[in-house]
Amino acid sequence: MAKVRKKRPISAGIPLDPAHKANFDSIRKRGGQATCFFNNKGGVGKTTLVANLGAEFALNFGAKVLVVDADPQCNLTQYVLGAEEALDIYESSDPKSVFSVIRPLSLGKGYGTSLPIRKSENFGFDIIVGDPRLAIQEDLLANDWRDAKGGGMRGIRTTYVFADLVAKAKDLGYDLVFFDMGPSLGAINRSILLAMDYFVVPMSIDIFSAWAIKNIGTAVSTWQKELRTGIGLAEDPEEIPSAHQSKLLRFLGYVTQQHRERTADDASDPEDAEAEEGRKKRMVQAYQDISEAFPQQISESLGAFLAPNVEPNLGTVKHMGSIAPKSQSQHTPMISVRGTGRFVQSRKEAREIYRDIALKFARNLALS
Repeated sequence: MAKVRKKRPISAGIPLDPAHKANFDSIRKRGGQATCFFNNKGGVGKTTLVANLGAEFALNFGAKVLVVDADPQCNLTQYVLGAEEALDIYESSDPKSVFSVIRPLSLGKGYGTSLPIRKSENFGFDIIVGDPRLAIQEDLLANDWRDAKGGGMRGIRTTYVFADLVAKAKDLGYDLVFFDMGPSLGAINRSILLAMDYFVVPMSIDIFSAWAIKNIGTAVSTWQKELRTGIGLAEDPEEIPSAHQSKLLRFLGYVTQQHRERTADDASDPEDAEAEEGRKKRMVQAYQDISEAFPQQISESLGAFLAPNVEPNLGTVKHMGSIAPKSQSQHTPMISVRGTGRFVQSRKEAREIYRDIALKFARNLALS
C-alpha cells in the first residue's frame, strides 16, 4: 500500500520585525478598530484586499480579526471558506450569516444577542458570512433612515444595527473588524459607513475611481450631518449609546491596483510590434497621469476625514499573474499559496506587498 504523502506546510509569510510588533501591540491597547473597505465603483480588487490584509494581520501580527461579508454577492465568503463548507452554509434554508444580524430588527425584536461567527482556518481570521438575503433589507434601512433624520428612535436604532455589531465584536476582544461591502451608495452601505471608525478606499487607476472619490466624500458628509440632526431631534437621546453618538469616521487611506500592460512582444509582426509599443507608451502615460492626480483629488474630496500627519497612500497591489485565481481556488491567502515555479516568486511578492500595506495601515491607525 502506497504511503500518503503529507503536504508540507507553507509558512505564513515574512517574520515580523520586533519594532513593528511593538507598534501594533500599542495600537491594540486602544481597543478594537472597525474599518470598512469601500468604493462605489466595482472591480477595484476590494474583496481580495480585505481577505489578504486580514490574513496578514491575523497570521503574522497575531491580531484577533473579524471580517464581515456585507456584500450580498458573498464573494469574500466563497473565497475564504472551502467549497464544501460554503455549500453546507448555503444549502441551509436559514444560514447563520450577516442577515441574522439585521433580521431581528425587521421583526420588531430589537438587536440580536450574539454574533454568527465562523472561523476561516486558512486565513486565520473569524468571519460573519455573507448572505444574498441582505439585499432585501435595503428597503427597511431606507425607510427607517427617513425616520432617523427626523429624530425617530426606531429609525436611529435601525441605522445603528451595524454599530451594534461592531460594539459586540469589540466586547469579544477583536483587535480589528473589517467590513467588505458592495459598490453601491445605498442604505445598507450607509449604515455600515456610519458605524465605522475608519474607511479605506481600494482604487483602480482610472478616471472612474476619481469620480468615486468625489461621490464618497459628498455622500458621507451629508449622511453624518443628517444623522447628527436626527440625534439632536430625538426625544430620548440617552437611549443611544454615547459611543454611537460620538462616532467620528476617519479616512485611513487608499490602495491602488495596477493595470497589467500588454507588451509589444505580444504583437504578431515587427510593424504590429512597433505600433503596439506606441500604444503601450500612451497607455502607460495615461495611467501615470491619472495616478499622479489622485493625491490632490483625495485631499479635495476626503481631506476632511483624514487625520493630521497621515499619509493616505497605503500602497499598490501589482498584477501578479495567476497567483490570485490560485489563491481563490485553494481558498488560502496569496502569502501562503501552494505551488512551485512562478508561484514561488509571486508568493514572495505578495508577502512583501501585503506586509507593506499592513505596516502603513498600522502607522495610520497610530496617528488617527
